[in-house]
Amino acid sequence: MRHILLLAALALLSACTERAPAPGKGTDAGSASIPTPRAAAEAPPRLSDAGFGPIRFGMTLPQAEAAAGKASLPQSFDPACSMVRFATLPGLRFMVESGTVTRADADPGTPNVLGLAVGDTLAQLRARYPDAQLAPHKYVENGHTISVPSADGSAAIVLEEEGGKLTRIRAGRQPAVGYVETCG
Repeated sequence: MRHILLLAALALLSACTERAPAPGKGTDAGSASIPTPRAAAEAPPRLSDAGFGPIRFGMTLPQAEAAAGKASLPQSFDPACSMVRFATLPGLRFMVESGTVTRADADPGTPNVLGLAVGDTLAQLRARYPDAQLAPHKYVENGHTISVPSADGSAAIVLEEEGGKLTRIRAGRQPAVGYVETCG
């Protein structure tokens, strides 16, 4: 019985260590190269304190346009501060201050690294992120602004709440992400 197990183990070992033919050199004259496994599909982009997809906070507008693969679509452009969209990244408006992308405001349904969405409750947010910084909302009576800062505090994801429900989500660098208002 031991000999049979030993032979089986050796057969498996030799099968695992056999080398595949070089690409284009199959084992018979008509075979093609051995296919390689498909790379794992990338996860869809999610809004984070660093950016969204190919757009990173701190990029210049031309760098962001190159990364997005399309020119931005400004709502109205003011060099000091403008909100722009990219056709390739629907659901987001990016703040551009003095030529630099500093923040993104997400439409409902845009995924984020927190795993929270517009319509979720303040209780859900507090359960997941008990250390999130809660402050009274600047304009909404009994509303709140909740900040989940980056490790170094230079950026954050900010959520707004009214009536116990999340109403807005944005992310970006400080101080831009902290502004309740947007530009233009």
